[in-house]
Amino acid sequence: MPATAVLFAAQGLAYAEPQRGGNLVFAVSLGEPATLDCHAAGSLNVMYRVAPHYSTLLTIDPANYPKVVGDVAESWTVSDDGLVYEFKLRPNIKFHDGSALTSADVRASFERMRNPPPGVVSVRKELYNDVAAIDTPDPQTVVFRLSQPNVSMLALFAQPYGCIYSESLLGSDPAYPAKKVMGSGPFKFVHYTPGAEWVGERFPEYFRQGLPYLDGFKALSLTPAATVNALAAGQVMVDFRGVSPLEAERIVASRGKEVQIFEANPAISTLFMASVNTQKPALADVRVRKALALALDHWGGSKAMERTSTLSVVGALARPGSEFARSNAELERLPGFGRDMEAARAEARRLLAEAGQTDLKLTFLNRKPWPFLGVYLIDQLRQVGVTMVQEQVEDPQFFARRRAGDFDLTVEYLPDYLDDPTAKWSNFISFERNPSNISRYSDKKVDALMEEQARIPDPAKRLAVIHGLEEHILNQGYTLPLFWGRRTTVVDSKLQGYVAAPTNYVGQDLSHFWLKH
Repeated sequence: MPATAVLFAAQGLAYAEPQRGGNLVFAVSLGEPATLDCHAAGSLNVMYRVAPHYSTLLTIDPANYPKVVGDVAESWTVSDDGLVYEFKLRPNIKFHDGSALTSADVRASFERMRNPPPGVVSVRKELYNDVAAIDTPDPQTVVFRLSQPNVSMLALFAQPYGCIYSESLLGSDPAYPAKKVMGSGPFKFVHYTPGAEWVGERFPEYFRQGLPYLDGFKALSLTPAATVNALAAGQVMVDFRGVSPLEAERIVASRGKEVQIFEANPAISTLFMASVNTQKPALADVRVRKALALALDHWGGSKAMERTSTLSVVGALARPGSEFARSNAELERLPGFGRDMEAARAEARRLLAEAGQTDLKLTFLNRKPWPFLGVYLIDQLRQVGVTMVQEQVEDPQFFARRRAGDFDLTVEYLPDYLDDPTAKWSNFISFERNPSNISRYSDKKVDALMEEQARIPDPAKRLAVIHGLEEHILNQGYTLPLFWGRRTTVVDSKLQGYVAAPTNYVGQDLSHFWLKH
């Protein structure tokens, strides 16, 4: 984007004295939520709406990513052997119904995540396998006892999906969070009209003194195209998901200095992939899966994507620019990332012929916002003789079909609040251990390497294991990395407190946002 076309905003730009009052109006352009339960959620379209209503034990500081800071936890200690984490809670925390939040609520919420009762879905239960017991010696203290040390544990306690629920309400109905929004966050739930709006209002008894600054917020349900129009017309102040560079230029052309542009470079922590259903007969053959990987021209595809979409950065399973990423030279040795596409596609056709799949026909199950991913895959696979059809369905049907394994390939994205593979790659653990494994394979080597890397305190030694794990997953063709996000966020100049963190998930409780009057 030409530098002259936009006003570039410094990260974390804010006036010295935040002003109070007003309502933030923002767009959610990812469709309607399939659930209201944080513990079962797998999409930002849930968290953009519910995060302002809940608190978590710890959180990630968006201005100092990936630094872990307290939320309901005021302080904590970790034992020398890494097996005991003791948290002291802030005093006088209240739920929106007026009841006190205590250590019992924290315990009940984490027990629900790590050992969900019948009928309750916990997408990230695997993250808490090392938790052996949770004690509550008094209302302000919660103690987690681990069965073995985990170098990522503190960050796992800070995951944004870890909403703290009321033990009392869970006792009467363990599934209440899927139907009722009631937490201790900075904003109380007012109402939700599917397809139209989600509204929250300031919680005057929020435990962080002086926060939030806003009177309330309204999240409008819009299509991506309608979102760009609304931003250009000043009808919404931001779409946190971001827009493409071309769309940003259009908005700036309409509004000029009334908006600011934030860039998160080189990539945000969202990788879009095409996960392969290894239970399908043709796709159970590793030769076929590897052929699909070899067919993809990431470097050429990136140039086509970078102007018209929010996805364009080339990378494997670790975020480009993160401490876990490979250099380009290392990346090019992985399947699907070589630059000699003639040779790669010749090898893909050879593998397909060897597997007896020279007339392979596949379907790609996709969500509504990303048709261009299906177009890209159709074009790339066509060049090695594979015919693919894209099926775009509404979210309830999409998630139901994905859970049931009713697809050949499907769009998937890694949990993106943290770069650490213990959190980010948990979906690659074998299906019988983690139902979130969309590819539905069983691989003891993946499980063993995931376990090994989580126990290594030395960063260099740990990185070697992580790269070995990444190489194994890609050589097996369990998933086809497509592109990482590069977020361009257009923000109304009246809205202050926004930080261009490398993840969509942090800072979404809206507590630090304020409006310049």
